[in-house]
Amino acid sequence: MNPKRTKIFIGHANPEDNEFTEWIQSKLSNEGYNVESDLTLLIGGEKDFWNNIQEFIKNDICKYILVLSKNTFNKDGIVDEWEYAKSIEKEFNLKDFIIPLRLDDVSFNTRIGLNKRNIIPFNVWSIGLKRLFSKLKLDRVPKTRINGLGLSLLYWYKNRYSIDHGILNKKEKFYSNWLEIPTLPETLYFFRYENDTQAKAILNEESKYPVIRHDNYLITFKENLKEFHDDFGLDVKPNKTIKINTQDIFHKYDSPEFPKYIDSRRFLVRLLKKAFSMVFRNKQLLPYELSGNLECFYYPLGLIENDKIFFPYDGKIKWRQLLGKVRESYWHYALSFHPLLFPNLCFSMRAHIVFSDDGKVIWDSKKRLHSARRSKGKRMFNKEWRDLMLAFLYSLASEDKFIHISLSEQKELIFPPVPITFYSSYGYNDPHDHARIIPIDDYEEEDDLIDEYTGSESKTDE
Repeated sequence: MNPKRTKIFIGHANPEDNEFTEWIQSKLSNEGYNVESDLTLLIGGEKDFWNNIQEFIKNDICKYILVLSKNTFNKDGIVDEWEYAKSIEKEFNLKDFIIPLRLDDVSFNTRIGLNKRNIIPFNVWSIGLKRLFSKLKLDRVPKTRINGLGLSLLYWYKNRYSIDHGILNKKEKFYSNWLEIPTLPETLYFFRYENDTQAKAILNEESKYPVIRHDNYLITFKENLKEFHDDFGLDVKPNKTIKINTQDIFHKYDSPEFPKYIDSRRFLVRLLKKAFSMVFRNKQLLPYELSGNLECFYYPLGLIENDKIFFPYDGKIKWRQLLGKVRESYWHYALSFHPLLFPNLCFSMRAHIVFSDDGKVIWDSKKRLHSARRSKGKRMFNKEWRDLMLAFLYSLASEDKFIHISLSEQKELIFPPVPITFYSSYGYNDPHDHARIIPIDDYEEEDDLIDEYTGSESKTDE
């Protein structure tokens, strides 16, 4: 890598592809790369902006990233940039100097020679970003980190957004995505059976309260499990019971025998996860399987009156729809969760948007879901996501306005349907919608989408 060439330039259709360019530039800058585009390089008032870009491409950059969409080569400036970047690549013998990022189904033959390049698909932004990071690392593109974000990005923010959107001295309340778990029962029970067949048989009989299996062990908060005789007249009951104080699970202990410290923590998480999922199922919510055996839960059409949930917020009663029409289909707000033991004992929640044609069965195609999710999510900001989460949590509450999670005949977790809140002494005025950077970070179902998109990608037009 030429030591004088340390920067990256992003060429794109302005303003059509500004949103993506803003996103990718911020991600690259946050990784420590020195990145420019016309959004940052041209602040305003430049006498000869084309000469500035030309000199920058010729002398300073080690990579020219081309945002490739149906709009790209409709712009004369981008056509000129593309041709000039190719000439610089050839003149200085720069390997893989141009990296195209393909946003939509634009033809690979839009420009001569384009189909011979290694084009990174950005059907899913987060997956494409990972591939781009790998390519930049492989090509040893230098990083020049300055206080986390590059100075160019900081200047860009200052010039792009009005100063009245800056930080203010005001107290603000922020809702986390952590739902605090109150004090646990004192004891976690491990029941050992003669073999895993017996353990499975007992597990099938225990459906009212959460019980999980590990080989020939059943783990639960129940003090006793059901017993019965099998087909051979043998008593099916545990031959050993191990009691673990739940408070010990939060303080490392040494044990030469099962369950060890790490085992107890892992099984506690699994048991809490099953306990909370039983609340969703008992409320007749439907599960949708994400990647990594993760489930999210959503309301089917008609389960709640008018598909609305009323909830208190800031001394008032608000309402939100947890599903609704989008063209000829339906969108559903869904929630997934995972128990955390540190830094707080809580359920960490993630919001999802899924889609169906009949209000019940979620689409099979991950690509179709991803496209619809981005289209719907682009119009949703912090306030909307907050209200949907609060409405969803209040929908799980009983008549006493608390969420109840049954653990055994005598034990249950009871807590309010409000996540952990934080307070700040500083805040900011929300910018107008047209002055926002749309925060799209695609993290859902990446493994499934990688397979589906990879299988559909080719350098020939259908």
